[in-house]
Amino acid sequence: MKKFILLSSILMSSLFLLAGCGIVDTISCIGKDSVKVFNWGEYMDPAIIKNFEKEHDVCVKLVTFDSNESAITKMKTESFDVIMPSDYAIEQMVGEDLLEVIDWSRIDNLDKTTGLADGLSSILESVPFNLLNYGVPYFWGNVGIVYNKDEVTLAELQEKQWNIFKESYDIAFYDSARDGFMVALKQLGYSMNTSNTAELTEAEDWLKEIAGKSNVTFLTDEILDDMPELKYDLALAYSGDAIYLMSEQDKLGFFVPTVGTNVWVDAMVIPKNAKNKDLAYDFINFVSSYDQALLNTEYVYYSTPRKDVYEDVILEDGEFYDYIDAYEVIINEHDEVFAYLPEVKNFTSDAWARIRIS
Repeated sequence: MKKFILLSSILMSSLFLLAGCGIVDTISCIGKDSVKVFNWGEYMDPAIIKNFEKEHDVCVKLVTFDSNESAITKMKTESFDVIMPSDYAIEQMVGEDLLEVIDWSRIDNLDKTTGLADGLSSILESVPFNLLNYGVPYFWGNVGIVYNKDEVTLAELQEKQWNIFKESYDIAFYDSARDGFMVALKQLGYSMNTSNTAELTEAEDWLKEIAGKSNVTFLTDEILDDMPELKYDLALAYSGDAIYLMSEQDKLGFFVPTVGTNVWVDAMVIPKNAKNKDLAYDFINFVSSYDQALLNTEYVYYSTPRKDVYEDVILEDGEFYDYIDAYEVIINEHDEVFAYLPEVKNFTSDAWARIRIS
């Protein structure tokens, strides 16, 4: 986060304070149309917003969320024009009749038939509903293990798979019931979408064994600060975060267990209660263009949905050539997309509380 320098000028200080409160932005937006965007934090290059505002002479109001669940709760009481949720959350939104059907004739910067990256197309085929009816792909990826190559060998990772988290290395495990149960269920040979109580209980026991070890620390975004400093030997990580970490520390590598993992796609959707649907389409179309998609993927580090940008950034002179193993998401036969299963979610949430105190 950028830090402001205290200025001696009272006028400049006042302007900074006004900007921090959003007053300057509000004043500059008087008389202009606006589009309200609801996105994950740090999940879009700010230059894209500036570019859109300049090209369309409008204002973008960006609001952030930290989980799909909180986003769904808030969208029911507050109006947004564009939201960027994950696949299973979109499935829930569709089931609750919260979303507009996407009119792809208004998205002329991205061809949903020929313009999507090959791996993304494979993921979309695995989603348990037609995601393209309700969303325009934004980013996609998978989940794996970031590891210190000086401490952990690739051969050991290939042998132990997710069971590497049971070893005596210094380990950072993501503090998330959904991700935790995915790891356990895939290692045990089960579907991460299972509703079988016996399988879920076995997964809970697997996770309790890890949680009870003194060498395991449960973290969230702190991993992004700690891993470049090599505070841990292993960490559960999303592919885009893995690329960022490897770009910060060349001793780090990324491994995706072949017993299976979560592959996912986030998409831009338009809620039924959106106040400016025309600008929502304009914004989605703009973000989906080649130039903006390139800016975005180089800023966020996650895999772009655009086939041409995707292929360009992994060329030898591309931004992600050195991290191609993480950026080029390869879909394994055991990989899965999360489905929206409220009963399972209730079980895993309750179980996670038990696991964290074990």
